[in-house]
Amino acid sequence: PITVVFYGDHLPGIYSSASEDDNNSLALHLTDYFIWSNKASSSQGNEIDNADYSSPNFFVAQAAEHMNAKVSPYLAFLTQMHEKISAMEPPVVNNIQGWDRIPEGRNIYLDADGNPMAESDFDTETKQLLADYQLIQYDITAGKNYLKDTDFMQLP
Repeated sequence: PITVVFYGDHLPGIYSSASEDDNNSLALHLTDYFIWSNKASSSQGNEIDNADYSSPNFFVAQAAEHMNAKVSPYLAFLTQMHEKISAMEPPVVNNIQGWDRIPEGRNIYLDADGNPMAESDFDTETKQLLADYQLIQYDITAGKNYLKDTDFMQLP
């Protein structure tokens, strides 16, 4: 059984006229994605709404949902967060690509319809999920790996 997530990071840079327009910054980073399972997989034929906005950090949780798989507490957390924030982009892209059209240090968040969301407009639950996500990401990348000694990332 095989399940694969296909996606593109952004449209190719051949659209120089489109990239000259600052209003296209977000649109040039929107690409299609889909989750596919072969015939040997019990999830073959299961369809997800590929029109849903997402970002790569949510793909593993979406694939697990597609496969109706048991999930770790971390994947359950990502599923819950994806319901509140459909897609997100960290500010590092602005620094790497030298963009000046998106303010440096500003994250990009999209709702289920692809509309930008401001952190200041998040409800209490979304703010808490985002704060937890930032702590989780810090711990597993640069922190003291407190989660490593827990079952948070373990699949059942």
